Formats: sequence, C-alpha cells, structure tokens
Amino acid sequence: MIADLARLTRARLGLLAAAGAMAGHLLWRPRPSLGLLLTAAGAWLLAAGYSALNQAQERQRDGVMGRTRDRPLPAGRLGLGPALALALVCLILALALLRAVGGWGPPLLGLAVVSLYNGLYTPLKGRTPLALLLGAGAGAMPPLLGWLAAGGPLLDPRALLVAGVFYCWQVPHFALLARLRADDYQAAGLPLAGLARTGGWGRWPLLVWLMAYGTALALVPALGLVTTPAAKLCLAVLALGLGLGGVWIVRREQLGLRLVNASLALFLACLMADALWRGI
Repeated sequence: MIADLARLTRARLGLLAAAGAMAGHLLWRPRPSLGLLLTAAGAWLLAAGYSALNQAQERQRDGVMGRTRDRPLPAGRLGLGPALALALVCLILALALLRAVGGWGPPLLGLAVVSLYNGLYTPLKGRTPLALLLGAGAGAMPPLLGWLAAGGPLLDPRALLVAGVFYCWQVPHFALLARLRADDYQAAGLPLAGLARTGGWGRWPLLVWLMAYGTALALVPALGLVTTPAAKLCLAVLALGLGLGGVWIVRREQLGLRLVNASLALFLACLMADALWRGI
C-alpha cells in the first residue's frame, strides 16, 4: 500500500516542481538556507497533492489508457478514500510550509495552482485541447513560488521570464508525448489525440512553440539573469540548438522528447549554479 500511495505523488513531477522553486528562490536570494530547503519541500508536497487529486479525478480515464491503467486507482489496489486523504495531507503540509517560509503569498499562489490544475485543466482536458494551455500555466508556477517564498515581488520581470521558460517548455513536452501516445489518448477520448498529429498541435505549431522556448532561454542571459560566462554559453547553446534542431526534434519524437526534457534540467542547473556562484 505504501508503494501505491507513493505512486500517486508522481515523484518526477514533484522533483521538477522542487527544482523550479529552488531556482526561483536562488534567483532572488542566491545563498543556501533553511528557507530554500523548506520551499523545495513545500513545492514537492504541493505537486504530490495535486497529482494524487488528479489521479483520483481521472481514475476512470486512466483505466482505458495503456500508459496509466496500472496506476493504483484504476488497477483497484487503492480506494478513492486513501487517495483523497493523501492529497489532502500533502496539500495542507505544503501550504503550511510555504506559509512559514514566505508569508501568505506563496500558499495563496499554491492554492491558485491547485485551482487551475485540478479545477480547470483536469475537467477541461477531455473537452478541448486548449486545456493544455491551462495545465501549462499551472506547471509554470514553481519558479514564482520560490521567488515569492524568498521575498521577491510577484510581478518582477526576472521571475516572470523564468516562469515563461517553464511555460514554453511544457507545450512541446506534452505535444510530443501526445504524438507518441496518440492511440492511448484516442482510447480515452481526449481531443488532443487527433490534433497531436495533423491538427492544431501538428508540426508547424509545435515548431513555433519550440522556437518560443528557445527564445525564452536566450532572453535569460540577454537580460542578465545569469552572469557567469559558463552559464551564458550553456544557455546560448541550448537556445541555438532548439532553433536549428526544431524540425529534427519534431520528426524524432521519442528522442526529441528526451532532449526537450533534458534541456529544461540543464537550464535549471545553469540558473542555480550561477546564482550560487554569485552568492559566494
């Protein structure tokens, strides 16, 4: 049962949220601190909570998709009650940690993320592919969460740019995944299934989103968010690679997805390493 409860939290999503929150925190306060660790823990628990709630909401749809039918709820290894209890506990702990670190701003933003992801994206994803844009909005919040927890102002262009990188990354990520899992999405009745190959999320719009992602990455060193030569060079190479390799990424979907995901991890590593270097 413990292993199945852990699966509900979707550890990789939680790690991404924690890393994004740490990057935002370090961007404003470039030094290791207890607040940094508590912010990362709060972001991880928030992601765990809305992930468990999402799986409770989508348990029937997950049961018809090959990729998700072995999850604890559709497979019948867990009931709805334990899943909802886990989601509630994780969310309460997340909001308490974020409140302790940064006042009311971070937990209020956390509540907005849950409302957007579970209240709008999850119910709408079965009706329109545009729901993906709402889900991407929720997924772009970890850097802002960390920034607020560190004491930064919500509408600072630097924090918004890092959130924008997250946002622009998520659309190619999910679109490439949908192209790989089109049969699953069709079986579940998700409108993204057909559009992933030939419609609104086909090749050209996907290339546009990849270019937007690369442009956002290029703006990070251009606007001075990183200062070390190594970080500037790394992000410039990433941006150039996305611009020149966009067509190849779209055509080689499996490898393209891995490269797009790796690029975000490298971006976060550059951002945090640069911030820590400035804080020495």
